[in-house]
Amino acid sequence: MESEKSSSSERAARVLKSVKDEEWRALAGLERGAMLYGTADSGMISRLSKLPRDRVTFALDQLNKKGLVVGMGMSYSPTSEAIEVLALHDYVRRDLLSALGAVIAKGKESDVYEALNEEGKLFALKFFKLGRTSFTRVRKKRFLDKSELRSWITANYEAAKREYQALKKLEGLSDSFPIAVAYNRSTVLFEQLSGVRLSQRPEVVDPSALVQSILTAARLAYTKAGLVNADLSEYNILTDGYSAWLIDWPQAVPTSHPNAPELIGHDVRSVVRFFQRAYGLKVDEAKALSFVTGSAASLA
Repeated sequence: MESEKSSSSERAARVLKSVKDEEWRALAGLERGAMLYGTADSGMISRLSKLPRDRVTFALDQLNKKGLVVGMGMSYSPTSEAIEVLALHDYVRRDLLSALGAVIAKGKESDVYEALNEEGKLFALKFFKLGRTSFTRVRKKRFLDKSELRSWITANYEAAKREYQALKKLEGLSDSFPIAVAYNRSTVLFEQLSGVRLSQRPEVVDPSALVQSILTAARLAYTKAGLVNADLSEYNILTDGYSAWLIDWPQAVPTSHPNAPELIGHDVRSVVRFFQRAYGLKVDEAKALSFVTGSAASLA
């Protein structure tokens, strides 16, 4: 029996090459049905996949053995591995990726892995894991009701889409933003990410210069892209000791959002207070906020 310690993403990568053509078609049909209704029976999957029902039944049996579907009565549900193997399959089909590498980071809402293409170029692949409890319940075959199943699929697909769209708005404004290459289902593919999370309190060469670069990036997001990260903190800033990268943008809101003033205040306050705690650097919060929102030309 496969160890539960391995993640659904790792299990999806391992099973990827074993999935046959008819199984892909049946799985895609099940995904469409689950998005619409939460679960799907073999008849619905047959219609959506355009496969004969007996072939669908056989494919579903094989997919169940591979941990990609579970069945309850006459209905079937995709597992988290199924969602992720479909995404990986699409990246491979589009010649974007050829292999999944080591884990870079694991968080409450997402995991990030190294990934490589055929030329050996390194990327970062983010798997959203909103509703991890639901994923685990499906894996263990303690079934969700249809609305729960539909909601966790939709939530993860939407998070990936939102992050990709936010980063495309930020692209070209600063080297402090990750470059999003593509998104698929519950995943976002980035150019290689560097550094460690600021929350690990790494040694930095010049804390004053680093906080300046972080607040400048937040200013560009606010004034040029019209975006507020809305959850900026030491946990979603990477650094190599010299430079900083602002990651995690699925919750970003436009500056026109009614809560934008409160959210940008939270972002600035989180950064400023962390630098004071971790590096003993005093930055005036009011001046920092004025700078980030474009009301002041500098932090001075």
